[in-house]
Amino acid sequence: MAAVKPSRRAEAGLTLTEMAVVMIIGTIIMAGLVGFYLSSQGLWLDASTQAITQREATLVVSTIRDRVRAAHSAKASQVADSLHWQLALTNADNSSYYFWWDPSDSLIHAGPSIGGPNSGPMILSQAERFRVGCSNQGVRVDLRLRSATGSPVEVGTFAVFMN
Repeated sequence: MAAVKPSRRAEAGLTLTEMAVVMIIGTIIMAGLVGFYLSSQGLWLDASTQAITQREATLVVSTIRDRVRAAHSAKASQVADSLHWQLALTNADNSSYYFWWDPSDSLIHAGPSIGGPNSGPMILSQAERFRVGCSNQGVRVDLRLRSATGSPVEVGTFAVFMN
């Protein structure tokens, strides 16, 4: 029985045109995958920096709340404008503790003296607003921080004097 000779087309393999089409389709698919990956990374980065800023905002207001509960009195005053204030808390032994916005770095600082030893920034996110209001019952704090990617994070609290 005679062997069937394959056609010339079967022996030729892929043509240059076919290779070019396959390469173009592969490049389009890879570009789509890379674009999707980069977009996902951008969303993840934005969400994670906003989560970090939210944690920092929570740290500031919970620290102020804990200090207000232990204090006997509070006094609020403006630092630079109506958006930025400082808070002075006084305890029963007349010791004080301060929270303030520093215009040189736009950060919230805290410590036993304004700008003194053992005083420094509480967080790394810049504060766009740090308003404080005092009454006989407690202290109201209104805080807006800006995340590293530019997203605003707002939080507020009202802390009641317990002493």
